[in-house]
Formats: sequence, C-alpha cells, structure tokens
Amino acid sequence: MTRVHAGPPITGPLDDWTQPFPWPTRTPRLLLQDVGARSGTVDGAWWPWTANLIAELHDLISAVTPRIGPIARVGFDWNTVSLAQRRIDHDDGIELRGPGIGQSPAVMRLIGTDGRRLALLVIPHDAPIQRAGDQMREAAHRRTPQGE
Repeated sequence: MTRVHAGPPITGPLDDWTQPFPWPTRTPRLLLQDVGARSGTVDGAWWPWTANLIAELHDLISAVTPRIGPIARVGFDWNTVSLAQRRIDHDDGIELRGPGIGQSPAVMRLIGTDGRRLALLVIPHDAPIQRAGDQMREAAHRRTPQGE
C-alpha cells in the first residue's frame, strides 16, 4: 500500500501509519506559547486550512509532537465533516473524544502518551486573516508585531 504525501512515498504495513507521522502534507498554521510559559487557559492556537479537522490532524500532531511527545488522545467538539472523514481513515492509534466537562467547544485538548497536555484554541478555518492572527497571538500570549 502506498500513500502520497509531501515526502517520498510510504510503503508497508499499516503500522507505518502511526506516530511519528511522516512529513506534513501542508504546514499547519499553529502558534504556541514559549516552552515553560504557563498562563491562561490555552497553550496556543491552531488555524486549520479547512473545516475537515481530521484531514489535517496528522499534520497538527507532527507539529506538536516535539513539544509533548506522541499523542494518545484528542478531545474536541468534532464537526460532522471531521467525523465522516475519521470513519474512512486508517487506524492511527489516536483516540478521539468529545469535549471534556467544562471544555470550550473552541478548544482542542491533546494528551500525550506520557500525560503531557496541550490545549489549543481552534480558530475557524474561514476566519478573516487579521482576526485569526490577532486570536493566535492572544492565545499564545505574543505581542502584536510592531507597526500594527
């Protein structure tokens, strides 16, 4: 079985479809707080390219794995497009859950296999550029670039 992505083709058994994932097919729009910074209810923000979050999940996980290690679970208020995609994807060893008690529907929680966690504000894919950028900087506790 061969899967096409940005790097060389991946061949082999389905075990190859688990973490660590190959190169991202599309660079995720992600902004995180600095390592060690602990303030606020989220650790950063993700601005997906499409409404199909599942289709972009492996790229997101590839980007956050250096921060929290391999991912065991992802908790989020999944949309119907994403849930339909999940039914056709290969098993990748990641457990998807709905939001936890008191979890904002706009926050995705990623939990590593060693218990480390990351909470991301998920910005709607169709948000205007300026608003999305402002929300990402606010979530990551970054100042607005000079001159803006």
